[in-house]
Amino acid sequence: MPVPDKLVVRQIALEIYGGCNYKCPMCPQTDGREADFLKRMPFEVFKKVVDEGKTLGVEVVSLQGSGEPTIHPEMPKFVAYVKSQGLQCISLTNGFMLTPKLSRELIEAGLDILRISAIGYDRESYAKWMDKDAYEKVREQVREFLRIDRELGAKTELTLYHLVMDDTKIDAEVAQYRKNWIEHCGAPGEVWKMHNWGGQYEDIPYHRSGMTKRSCGRPASPYLTVRAGGLGGHTAAVVPCCFVLGQDSKAVLGHLDTNTIAEVVAGAPYHDLRDKHAKGDFDSIDYCKNCDQLYDAPESLVWTNIPGKKYGQSKVLQDLDYRKWTV
Repeated sequence: MPVPDKLVVRQIALEIYGGCNYKCPMCPQTDGREADFLKRMPFEVFKKVVDEGKTLGVEVVSLQGSGEPTIHPEMPKFVAYVKSQGLQCISLTNGFMLTPKLSRELIEAGLDILRISAIGYDRESYAKWMDKDAYEKVREQVREFLRIDRELGAKTELTLYHLVMDDTKIDAEVAQYRKNWIEHCGAPGEVWKMHNWGGQYEDIPYHRSGMTKRSCGRPASPYLTVRAGGLGGHTAAVVPCCFVLGQDSKAVLGHLDTNTIAEVVAGAPYHDLRDKHAKGDFDSIDYCKNCDQLYDAPESLVWTNIPGKKYGQSKVLQDLDYRKWTV
């Protein structure tokens, strides 16, 4: 998996805040994220990454990583800058801080897509899995966002993201999600099986006996994941993917506050990661060896009514399928 002669990066997941206001039991943020990564992304560093990305072919900037972007008090400013460069801008949030004021500011800044992550199909299950009694609050804030968006000319697409909590009750849970979130809020959505955060949790919900590991494709794809924080006082650490949350320090491939994207992608750590994926040497990579993303499991996307949505696809670019880069 060598670096191509002409480096192309089409999408950047650019985290602007490393902390979170939730303590979900299925998320490594619950045990406390590594302190080096609990930072705000400096705006000047953000601009540097976006500007460099644009020269390399970036089409989409995602204000997401593993932290909650709405905690950053200047989130609309970050969205506006992405849009000023003629790029698509998307984000993922738990929706707790999505007040009418922030909703209006994000829509007016030009946010293209907002994904709401909500685990739990009723008040009780939401409180259990999101560790906050905010089921009604978030649902109504989603409805209000959609109302404001219609008022402003339907500029931002909102979609819902949910996880199945019990694999023995998939149909029942999907039915509840459809009724209580998708139909109630009036927005399309997707329901997935849970993943194991790069092997940090023992359960691999769609690991089947006899399945063969293969590269997830991410190390060689034109998709870059950038954290708000970094090691040794740095910010904008590049990591292989979002699933290394909780073990970011093991997975840093370089820092974009002091290096260029091209330098990091062509650097020794990134080269070593791509080489090991090409050889199928996953066991020597601590954060990859037990990751459930090494198995091809289209059934992990159990239901969706988002047009064009399919397993393996990036959040926006429908022709950017990670499996194209698997070996």
